[in-house]
Amino acid sequence: MKIEWKHGSAFNHGRVGDTGIRIERYNRASKGETPRWRFMLADDAITYLHVDNREFATREELEHAAIRWLVDAGRLAWLN
Repeated sequence: MKIEWKHGSAFNHGRVGDTGIRIERYNRASKGETPRWRFMLADDAITYLHVDNREFATREELEHAAIRWLVDAGRLAWLN
């Protein structure tokens, strides 16, 4: 499963594959600091499914954690 991120001013918003799951990422680091990414997940029926309070050093780690949460919550089957 792949997360498709938007471009331009909406680059922090995306969709999880062709599902109805939306993701928003945000970086809590100040300029010049190591990135500290967090994420929120939502679907088209519920405002927010999950707000993750962990911080991730890379966007790849964030994407893996988001997909893992969706699988563990029964919202998504694990696909390679």
